[in-house]
Amino acid sequence: KRTIGVGGCHGLEGAMAETAKAPAAAADDKGEEPGVQLSHRHVFGLKSGVKGNVHFTDETHLLYPAGHNTILYHSDQKTQTRIFPGSEGSEGITCLAASPNRKFLAVCERFQERAVCYIYDVNTGKRRRGQLTYADCDAKEYVCAAFSAENKFLITQGGPPDWTLILWSWDKARPHGSVKVSNLTGSVIHECSFNPQDSSLVCIIGDGVFKFFRLQEGAFKGIPNQLSKLREASNQNYVCHTWLNDDRLVVCSEAGDALLFDSGGEFKMVLNCSPCEVRSLLCVTAFSKGFIAGSEKGVVTFYERAEDAKEMFRKAKEVRLDAGNSGGLGPGVGAVTAMTVSPSEETLAIATSHNQLLMLSLSPTDLLKTEESTVDNALTSFHSGPIYGLDVCVRKPLVVTCGIDKSIRIWNYIDKTQELCKFFPDEAFSVAFHPSGFHLIVGFSDKLRLMNLLMEDLRTYKEIPIKACRECRFSNGGQFFAAVNSNTIQVYKTYTCEVVCNLRGHQSKVKSVCWTLDDSRLISTGADGFTYEYDIIKEGRRISEWAQKGTSFTSVIAHTTSDATSQTTTLYVAGNDKMLKEVQNSQLTNYLESNSTLGQLALAQNARALIAGVAEQDVPGPLRCYTFPLKLNGDYVEYQAHSAPVSRIRITCDELYLFSTGDDGCLCIFDLKRVGLVNKEQALGYADEILVTRHFLDEKQAQLLDLERQVEELTSKIDFKLRNRDGVHKEQMAEMQEKYSEEIETERRKFEVLREKKAEMEMGFEDQIKNLEETHARQTQELEESFQQKMMVEVQRYEKLKQDLDREKQEWEAQQSGLLQDHAGVIDSIREDAEKHQRSNRDHQDRIIKEKEHAFKNHQETLAQLEQDADREIEELKEMFEQKLAQEKDDKVKLRGQAGIHQKHHDDLKREMLKKEEEVRKEEEKSRKAEERIVSLMKDKDSAEKEIKERDKTIADKEQRIYDLKKQNQELEKFRFVLDYKIKELKAQIDPKTADIASMKTQTQAMDDELSDYMRKNKQLALSISQLQMKQRALQEEIKSQKRRLREDLALIKRFKLDLSDCMETIAEPKALKESVTTLYRKYVQGGAKRQDLDTDMQKEYNRQRDYLEKSVDSLKRKLEKDSQAHRIDNMRIMQENVSLIREINDLRREINNLKHERTAQELANMNQSAGGTAGSAGQVEREVAMQREEMEALTRHLKELEANAPSPPSAGGPPGSLPAGQGVGSEEPPAGAGEAADAPGGQAPPSYSQ
Repeated sequence: KRTIGVGGCHGLEGAMAETAKAPAAAADDKGEEPGVQLSHRHVFGLKSGVKGNVHFTDETHLLYPAGHNTILYHSDQKTQTRIFPGSEGSEGITCLAASPNRKFLAVCERFQERAVCYIYDVNTGKRRRGQLTYADCDAKEYVCAAFSAENKFLITQGGPPDWTLILWSWDKARPHGSVKVSNLTGSVIHECSFNPQDSSLVCIIGDGVFKFFRLQEGAFKGIPNQLSKLREASNQNYVCHTWLNDDRLVVCSEAGDALLFDSGGEFKMVLNCSPCEVRSLLCVTAFSKGFIAGSEKGVVTFYERAEDAKEMFRKAKEVRLDAGNSGGLGPGVGAVTAMTVSPSEETLAIATSHNQLLMLSLSPTDLLKTEESTVDNALTSFHSGPIYGLDVCVRKPLVVTCGIDKSIRIWNYIDKTQELCKFFPDEAFSVAFHPSGFHLIVGFSDKLRLMNLLMEDLRTYKEIPIKACRECRFSNGGQFFAAVNSNTIQVYKTYTCEVVCNLRGHQSKVKSVCWTLDDSRLISTGADGFTYEYDIIKEGRRISEWAQKGTSFTSVIAHTTSDATSQTTTLYVAGNDKMLKEVQNSQLTNYLESNSTLGQLALAQNARALIAGVAEQDVPGPLRCYTFPLKLNGDYVEYQAHSAPVSRIRITCDELYLFSTGDDGCLCIFDLKRVGLVNKEQALGYADEILVTRHFLDEKQAQLLDLERQVEELTSKIDFKLRNRDGVHKEQMAEMQEKYSEEIETERRKFEVLREKKAEMEMGFEDQIKNLEETHARQTQELEESFQQKMMVEVQRYEKLKQDLDREKQEWEAQQSGLLQDHAGVIDSIREDAEKHQRSNRDHQDRIIKEKEHAFKNHQETLAQLEQDADREIEELKEMFEQKLAQEKDDKVKLRGQAGIHQKHHDDLKREMLKKEEEVRKEEEKSRKAEERIVSLMKDKDSAEKEIKERDKTIADKEQRIYDLKKQNQELEKFRFVLDYKIKELKAQIDPKTADIASMKTQTQAMDDELSDYMRKNKQLALSISQLQMKQRALQEEIKSQKRRLREDLALIKRFKLDLSDCMETIAEPKALKESVTTLYRKYVQGGAKRQDLDTDMQKEYNRQRDYLEKSVDSLKRKLEKDSQAHRIDNMRIMQENVSLIREINDLRREINNLKHERTAQELANMNQSAGGTAGSAGQVEREVAMQREEMEALTRHLKELEANAPSPPSAGGPPGSLPAGQGVGSEEPPAGAGEAADAPGGQAPPSYSQ
């Protein structure tokens, strides 16, 4: 096995390299080597501390954070289609937000200087240009983010210290406005959101904070709300909210109150369905029927709209997420932190505080089920805390992890599934996987256990007394394993568990161990700063050592090079000094400054890459890929992996996959891709064998035999049922054939009768048709004559309308021609006037231009002659020309006014012309409508002719139908007469039987009344017994009070005796004796001497009465027991007889009903027979009814005899003031009579205690 593992490792060529930072760092002295690239294959885990950490992008894709990455997960294919890595240098992801169109993702990260938000395209996976960071915000993180409904804007809520709300135009990476939303005390803000219907309205909630803001001109303006006034004193912590589909808002507080608001932020009410339990509403999301809430106890509650307007919402269903998980050993799912509903509302995704991602079906059938709904993991269950141990198998594609949640999990990195998960009572600190894949070593808090990996279980087969073993490793071949016991390393043989050697030397805890490739040497390092190399073959002799005091090393790996004569081992160690050191032959040969604490190391020596995990506290833990052998420049490529320090790193023997775990509970799987080379497949395929126990096989064999036996039994039963069914079917077929043949014969006879009737009806119909044809011809002739007369009248009317139309058309044409001529004349005159005016205006304009030119020439000449007086003359000329210009402008204005007047006159004429044209169009429309009217009348005439023909045909059909109905009516009248006669006869037979039934019902009612009387008497007796019990209890309470008083008196006497004995000790001292007696007097005689309540005679009287009462109680108990026993026996006997009588009455009633049914069947069967047979059957029925009546009378007489013989109930009376006897708890005895009470002396009853 060791040879196979090592050969597989050496047989793979290639190298791992970086992708982004320094391609040149992969070169060595001999030339360029192919690099390696890490690519995410899968991430098992969920980061629970992120706000809004689960979102649907469509029906099958889900977004959630895992480690320092955001995952896009395909729920149907169970694959992670896209991974969005976190930013380098950030301190972790704080919140996520998905746009309403589900195309964009906002990822907010914490930075040391200032919070940053990045926008990703979900479909392409690319980050949008620009990062959203606000210079005026001092917050290091954003606690919440939300997109607007139209996907254009984004709001981010900054964290402490200023709690600034910022509005972004995210596509331009530009802020629009900001406002500080916290109160004076700086309370925590939890959530923010846009109104989905009005993006200008923003809601903010937090610890004692609930605010609405309106976006106006890029600024936030606060909106006053009633909640701050109504609930200011309570200082509620509002933890979550959601906008419902009807634009209302539900806000939930930490105290468990659900508050309802309208779309404008006005407070409506506190919902009646609120659970009112602390932290029962931690997160809430809306769906079409209402909203869904999650609690701290892992309970999801569905609230749906109620029909009652006052109640608004009702609690529809409650689902517990922890139902049936891990058998009570695991930590459970924890509190619900986030929920989201798929677009079609078929699935609910739930994220919990224990890093679990769950799916719940929302189909109507599942919601209506009364039993507990099934909650499934979206992929599989994850670790709910830090992972302590990790190891990979050689022969199988399996990885094992263990963590603080007390679970051991087996993962399949090829299928990307979880093969096995088992919880244990104790924490597991380390785990190792045997190369064969059949065995595990697990270091629990109490012992080190060797386990077999079975098909569905982990079974312990050996326990070694090593407590809290935090490091254990199998050798590469699997024949040895090493386990750390504090500062000692113990090496065992795997299959015999014999100790090979104990390796000592460390002064502090050993942190890491590793084997060389040939398993001959073991290297260890610890918190004491020492690194040792041991030779296992030579009984653990120490070969080399190297130390750096003051440094705590956390990981060591070894690289062995050998030649023909010697073997050299190079060690690489990392610790808290933020350096990566290379040690060879006990000397430090090289070191690199990492600027971060490196926790774990892994070497892919054939791929020439060294992987290191960053273990800085409170920051994400990325993986660094260094070129191997290490170069002086120390270049590396960093890959984002975990949101907490890296705890373990492992590489498969074929160097194709890399695994890392962290304190965030995530398992990251990477593909090691060699740049420029193709990864070779594993030389030996993965093994598919599994371990099972003999008991498991026996159980499976027994189950198989049992199932085979059940199959044989079912086969025989089915064959027997089939044979029986075939026989029954054959009998039924024979019966049905016989029945159908009889029915066919009956139908044939009916058919013959009907055919004869048909022939008779045809002859009658032919005669009727002849008569109808003659009548129809006569009516048709009359209708034609009347129609001809109507047509003549319509034709004359049409001619008259045509003449009127021609005359109106001629008049309209004449009027139109006159109007057109007048209009043309007016237009010509206006045109001539306009042309004349235009010519005059043109002449005037030419004259003005000529005058202007002449004046300009004069001005030039004058300017040339009079240059000395130029200024004065220029001023004069300027004034003169300004006056002329003003005059010309006035003239121009006048001309424009005249032109406007002419234009207005022209417009008036144009409007008149349009009016005339409109009148012409109206006349044409009237003409067109008249023509359409004529056409419609012609169509009406044609339709009237068709309707006349159709009505004639309908009349004939109706008359034929009337004739048929009359004939059928005659037949039915005959049949009705026969039926009436038979009904009268049957009524005459039923009446006497009805009277008999009524008399029997009367007797039954009398018996029921007697039974109810007995029941009433029993109730009275029970009431008397309860009264006696109450009196007895009062007597017992009085006795208890007397006993208590007696105990108090005895205690008083005892105390007095003690005080008196103390007083007697001072009898020799008169003064002290006086003081003691005075003290006794004050202590026991405070209110003066009381008169004795009872003298001796009264005490004797009391004793006498008590003796008398005790005797009376004994005698009454005995008598009451005898009477009650006899009364119970009689009651039981009477009840049994009554039950038997009632049963007989019910049987008689059923027989009567059967007789009624039989009689009805006989009447229907004998309907066509003679009345004689009916009378005979009726006589037989009367005889049966008479016999039943006689039997009922005999039973009634017997019942009366029983009642007469029954003893009368005893009297409950007694003399006044007497005590009830025989009373006890639960007693059913009747009270005793007054005769026993007369035995007292003097013939009087003794006084009661109440006297």
